[in-house]
Amino acid sequence: MSTQAIVQQLEAFYLQLGLAQMKHLDDIYTADIEFIDPLHHLFGLADLGHYFENLLQNTQQCHFIFDSRLVTEGEFTLTWQMQFTHPKLGNGRTIKLDGISHLKCRDKIYYHRDYYDVSAMLHDHIPVLGWVSKKLKNGLGQ
Repeated sequence: MSTQAIVQQLEAFYLQLGLAQMKHLDDIYTADIEFIDPLHHLFGLADLGHYFENLLQNTQQCHFIFDSRLVTEGEFTLTWQMQFTHPKLGNGRTIKLDGISHLKCRDKIYYHRDYYDVSAMLHDHIPVLGWVSKKLKNGLGQ
């Protein structure tokens, strides 16, 4: 499969991310996938599946909007915005999170690394902690 075809397959998978898509993880990722984000460093398809199941357990909706793509043979980088709704974050409002992913592939993806601001995802949307997080950000910017 070409790198461009893998990019399209990945984007389709993340378009409406939910528990139903978990049965398709092995269509996209190798059995020995290395997945890294600011909070986790996982090895293997089973660990990645558990990660997504836990992440999506209470999420009411989650989807990605992809913006730019830098594709070369065997690897690619995507910029994206994740939009999700979780009843315990942001009073149930949709949260928007910008990020970038770097991926490496052969026939499937064997390396996936996400970069994003954890406080924008979590801390800013928890009462009290969100207030402190925003105060610290605003104070450091002055």
